[in-house]
Amino acid sequence: MRRIFIPQLTIAIFLLALVNAYSQGVPAPYTPRLQTVFTGLSRPILIRGVPDTTRRLFIVQQDGQIRVAQPGSTTTTLFLDLSTKIFVPTSTSDERGLLGMTFHPQFASNGKFYVDYTRAVDGTTVVAEYKVSAGNSNQGDLTSERILFTVPQPFANHNGGMVEFGPDGYLYIGMGDGGSANDPGNRAQNPAQLLGKILRIDVNIPPGSQVQYLIPPTNPFVGAGTVRCDSGSTTNGNTCQEIWTIGMRNPWRYSFDRVTGAQWVADVGQGTREEVDVISSGGGNYGWRVYEGNLCTGNDPTLCNPANYIFPIFDYTHINGRCSITGGYVYRGLLGSIPQGAYTYGDYCSGELFLWLNNTSSVVLDTPRQITSFGSDNNGEVYICYPNGLNNQGQIDRITRAKASSDFDGDLRSDVSVFRPSDGNWYINHSSNGTNRFQHFGLGGDIPVPADYDGDNITDIGVFRPSSGDFYNFRSSDNTVGVFTSAGTTGDVPVAADFDGDAKADYAYFRPSTGEWTITYTHDTAGTRTIGFGLNGDIPAVSDYDGDGISDIAVFRPSTGDWWWIPSGKPAGSGFGSVHWGQSGDIPVPGDFDGDLRADIGVYRPSTGVWYIKQSSTGNAQIGQWGVSEDLPTVGDYDGDGKDDVAVFRPSSGVWYIIQSSNGSFQIGKWGVSGDLPAERNEAP
Repeated sequence: MRRIFIPQLTIAIFLLALVNAYSQGVPAPYTPRLQTVFTGLSRPILIRGVPDTTRRLFIVQQDGQIRVAQPGSTTTTLFLDLSTKIFVPTSTSDERGLLGMTFHPQFASNGKFYVDYTRAVDGTTVVAEYKVSAGNSNQGDLTSERILFTVPQPFANHNGGMVEFGPDGYLYIGMGDGGSANDPGNRAQNPAQLLGKILRIDVNIPPGSQVQYLIPPTNPFVGAGTVRCDSGSTTNGNTCQEIWTIGMRNPWRYSFDRVTGAQWVADVGQGTREEVDVISSGGGNYGWRVYEGNLCTGNDPTLCNPANYIFPIFDYTHINGRCSITGGYVYRGLLGSIPQGAYTYGDYCSGELFLWLNNTSSVVLDTPRQITSFGSDNNGEVYICYPNGLNNQGQIDRITRAKASSDFDGDLRSDVSVFRPSDGNWYINHSSNGTNRFQHFGLGGDIPVPADYDGDNITDIGVFRPSSGDFYNFRSSDNTVGVFTSAGTTGDVPVAADFDGDAKADYAYFRPSTGEWTITYTHDTAGTRTIGFGLNGDIPAVSDYDGDGISDIAVFRPSTGDWWWIPSGKPAGSGFGSVHWGQSGDIPVPGDFDGDLRADIGVYRPSTGVWYIKQSSTGNAQIGQWGVSEDLPTVGDYDGDGKDDVAVFRPSSGVWYIIQSSNGSFQIGKWGVSGDLPAERNEAP
């Protein structure tokens, strides 16, 4: 496949360019990608961030293990093993085991966390408190168990298991209806039993307390005719004070919206409908076993009075292989991985990932896996857990949004584009439709720094003016010009990238003479920071090496062929990474060549035209010749397959040479003249 770009500045094309001068791209429809973060797990059923400053992730496995991963790591270590206490399931269809875990809101100071598990000896549900080991926050203390309460289970299924602290500081517990089918004991509608309910308790007991938890005074069922149900039930006719909601079948997974505080509950259906309930206050009856979703079940036909129940915000039927809903999260992250305010959920059987947004449900991915659970980290990014991932082992993926560098038209492909320093003009060939864009934006001597400054997932034209230290960008979202004055000067290398994780490029430059970085964050309230990381002669090589969606500070040292980088969120000198890859004269070319959403370390050797790439997914070396000594490397995703392509721009002829990663074909065409600078970032001074 060959694509030819031959700009001829005839009057006709010049007029066309003027027409397109201020036309901006339109962001592509939301297109998610799944980044595999953890593999080789045993039935992962939850992943959680921790309410402290460590940025660790905790993975709950149904077999009884809780594992911990350090920031940026794809490996885990054992945090706590409860396998001797729980009923260890022998198949993925078994609903017993270690089912839930959450951290106390003051975990950073008290080290407390809570679990929900099925007891080994009799299948009883246990909700218990644990603490971390003294002096080691990466190790739970098995001997610290304090059992809050127990609930006998009449059948092996519908155990619920979710435990989560609400914004009010109380612990919410999801209890299934006790199992079998159609709730034969009618437990969900019986207020004298904890089964088939969502419960709310206060775990903060005073010293010397004779009880293991308190009843929040604002719980809906307190006063005459109510009683504590520490062992799971009371005498029929009374009401359990722990109850928050009635009429749940199996609220396997729920979450709280970080903005509104509303509780989004995915209640697994029987054989016809799956539902999602949004709960803002307690005391409501959500219908089971009288209703399944919006329909009367026929189990108790005389009770089918809609006025007595609260109905789901939406439900869906068992079509296209769907059978069991798995609840997720309302997205409130900064990276823009999911549209703001969208609720994520999946179906265990079909493997589909859905979004509920603007009262509409849509399938955004159809995975070949069983979706058992979702999870969220401290930044609000959302993860998916599967029991049957790579090599049929447990796997956890992170949801991220498809992006491409130098994507000026929003089609998720890099555009062939150049900046002409002699006259301050930009020439862009849109990959979406082949149209050409001419834009005068800049002066002679400016350095191109295209990036997404406004967070709309489209690259904005941008320049850095060394003579004044000013950054200028032309925002695609509203056609306005942004101006930022920095302390930069001649000799500084501008680097526009998202260092704070808000999906907007930050203004930054590297000063090779002193080895200092100056970054002004668009989201971080700290404003501008100067960070010493590098030596005179280093070349900045900013990219996302740890795969968290945030750019990492990094340099390549040509004198030694060494790479140095700081994983995002860590201060200089703390937890930095390094590797030897390259030699004097090489040009750094970081990019995601293997499609794992982590930057690979790579160099282009002008003396031979050879590329040397170290893949982050496997550690294997990818070596190939593509270019000659004068060429400038222009890494980008030109074919839109989620992998960066090897590419060069030849200044003497204005020709681009690209190897498309999707099919290995060549894309060759003229776009530019001698002296042009490719818009694709080349940070060599």
